[in-house]
Amino acid sequence: MDKEYLVGIDSGTQSVRVIVFDKAGNIVSRGSANHEPYFSQQPGWAEQHPEDLWAKLCQASQQAMEQLPVPKETLAAVGLAVQRASIIAADKDGSPLRPCISWLDQRRAVGIEPIPDLPPMLNAFQYMSKANWIRVNEPETYEKTLKFLSVGGWLAHKLTGEFNDSVAMQVGIWPFDTSKLEWYQNPVMYAVCGIPREKLADIYPPGTVLGHVTKAAAEETGLPEGLPIVAGAGDKMCETLGAGAIEPGQASITYGTLAGLDITTYTHVQAKGGEYWTFPSAVAGAWNPEFAVPRGYWMVTWFRDEFGWKEVEEAAKKGISAEELFNQEAAKVPPGAEGLVLAPYWSPPTVAPLSKGVILGFEAHHTRAHVFRAILEGIAFGLRQGLDVFARDTGVSIKEVTIGGGGAQSDIAMQATADIFGIPAKRVHTVQTCSLGAAIDAAVGAGLYRDFKDAVAHMTHCARVFEPIPENQKLYDAIYNRVYQRLYPSLEEVYKNLKEITGR
Repeated sequence: MDKEYLVGIDSGTQSVRVIVFDKAGNIVSRGSANHEPYFSQQPGWAEQHPEDLWAKLCQASQQAMEQLPVPKETLAAVGLAVQRASIIAADKDGSPLRPCISWLDQRRAVGIEPIPDLPPMLNAFQYMSKANWIRVNEPETYEKTLKFLSVGGWLAHKLTGEFNDSVAMQVGIWPFDTSKLEWYQNPVMYAVCGIPREKLADIYPPGTVLGHVTKAAAEETGLPEGLPIVAGAGDKMCETLGAGAIEPGQASITYGTLAGLDITTYTHVQAKGGEYWTFPSAVAGAWNPEFAVPRGYWMVTWFRDEFGWKEVEEAAKKGISAEELFNQEAAKVPPGAEGLVLAPYWSPPTVAPLSKGVILGFEAHHTRAHVFRAILEGIAFGLRQGLDVFARDTGVSIKEVTIGGGGAQSDIAMQATADIFGIPAKRVHTVQTCSLGAAIDAAVGAGLYRDFKDAVAHMTHCARVFEPIPENQKLYDAIYNRVYQRLYPSLEEVYKNLKEITGR
């Protein structure tokens, strides 16, 4: 029996999706489950229970397996995509010793003994290390920890019993040399992070088999015993792969909780002014520079929850989502939201570190629909800033952008992005680009395709192209250059004053 179906697991902060794709990238079965919300025992903390991450993965996997229209024996492999920069302390059996410290967590290792003669950036990194915080505040837990694992590494262990992980899961908080795609050779970096090498997993490139589903994991997940588990990547990197943006001149946007503009490079590039981060790609041997609007499409959820109760009730009566209703109403508002401009700084980006959110231009005729459209346009304005810095550092201009994530379902967001960027915006055949990217890694690992380019050619498809509309592009260019780009420089001193006065 031919093995030609792939499983893509997308384990995020808020939910988990387990989706089965055929060799052409079409969805044949799926399951999903919402995680328990992260919790804060103190201000600035953010933690999740690893047991919940596993239980919900099992629940989603059982759903996908129950709905599977083909025999399980036709499954070829599983690819993993997970939330990035979260850390789990596990004992010799792989059992978690404490809650997972989320990427959202802002605690600092107060009381850590600084390593002398370090550059300021590494001193700050030592202070921010979550492993160092555990070492200072929970020394018994630290001593019992056999491995500090990413969420992907821990889930891989739950599935296979092996302490193996993907190169492309090591983001931000690990002693990982991004330029060389390997653990650091310099022992100082292990001291900075507070994690000795022996307390880390062995790491392998995306598309590598990490192990096979154990009997115990098969019983809990419904996956067949012995199924290969293949190294995937962090969620945004898998989304870039799932969008098919792996060639020069291509970019992907994920309109999710974090809105990110990503490109794929085959040489390591680094932001000269710190405007973006460079992460290991879901493509082996490559990198994903990422320019981000931190809160991104979370602002749509914020707007719905804070101001859209009426629309939520009306949408429920019509059997649609509140976001769909907002889009229907915002479609009646012309581009530019009739003079309403939003700077999406609900969480400050690196290009505007002191910023706060701004909505400029309110007049009596503006409605909630105008605000909603201004949010969509503001996120695109925020990401447009990445076009120039990527071209500056790579020497390659972006010619097209592919959009995934929940926001890709909005025609307004798609057209506004094309108009604001001034390039075609492509909608892929599925918004589940993260799971698809994980499935592409699985396809390469299972040998269904000869390489990543071959897999992308067969598994990603364009559903629709939104071309820039000249008159809209001219309007947005004027707003971007003469209004949006001037907001932060004009208000930087005001933001400083606000912080001095209110402490926020």
